[in-house]
Amino acid sequence: MRNKLHKSISLFAELSKIKIPLAVTVSALTGYLVFKQKFDTTALFLTAGVFLLSGGSAALNQLQEHRYDALMQRTRRRPIPSGRLSRAGTMLFTILLVFSGTALLYFGTNILATGIGLLTLVWYNAIYTPLKRRTAFAILAGAFVGAFPPAIGWAAAGGYILHPSILLISALLFIWQVPHFILLLLKYGKDYEIAGFASLTTIFTESGLRQLIFIWILATACAVIVIPVAGVVSSKIIIIALLISTAWLVVSFYALLRRQTINLKMAFMQLNLFLLLVLILFSLDSML
Repeated sequence: MRNKLHKSISLFAELSKIKIPLAVTVSALTGYLVFKQKFDTTALFLTAGVFLLSGGSAALNQLQEHRYDALMQRTRRRPIPSGRLSRAGTMLFTILLVFSGTALLYFGTNILATGIGLLTLVWYNAIYTPLKRRTAFAILAGAFVGAFPPAIGWAAAGGYILHPSILLISALLFIWQVPHFILLLLKYGKDYEIAGFASLTTIFTESGLRQLIFIWILATACAVIVIPVAGVVSSKIIIIALLISTAWLVVSFYALLRRQTINLKMAFMQLNLFLLLVLILFSLDSML
């Protein structure tokens, strides 16, 4: 019984690409806390709803791309191409997650937050996913997927969706997403080419991709600095922590990208850790 439960949980984690729903949930919760300045019952519904809806979107993506996943070394062991789960089973799983996540957002938050959540799903699965096979610059469309979640949380808290504060936070998530995508291409670009995806590796050399990454890292740093300047963050301690974190990101990536061989695992860890730290600092500032 315990072994069966463990396999079910493991399969759920694989099919939902669990790291993605976790990251999306954290960014949505940040948007909520920055506006509401407290964690309450609505925040619980937001957290659960966004996590399930994001997991459903990720599962649907695996259903859409299972034929291509089977061609790539990185993805051939995923549940569908490996034969551990059928397409029908994946579809049922997807419907269950999307329906339950949408219901939690609708009944636990409000219709605007629910609408942005569904827009994120549509953007990811109906726009970005097919666009990846048509143009190497689909990463710019994909970056919007990272920009929407903070707005879901902000809307769930009752905030005006075009307020400069949430637009700046969403812009930061958009910009941060691009170097993350390019790092993936440095590691798996050839895999993407074999599977027939349009990849920047066919347009830029490795040196060119390194330069692109650093340009977007600088843009990410600028986006973080603008946020306290605009008054979104007010605590002096938080502002200092943000500046130190930003300086660390730029200096560490400058050092990483100058090496003959990039430690991609370290680069991913630093980039992800930076974003997590920034989101935590934003949330703490709102509650100080």
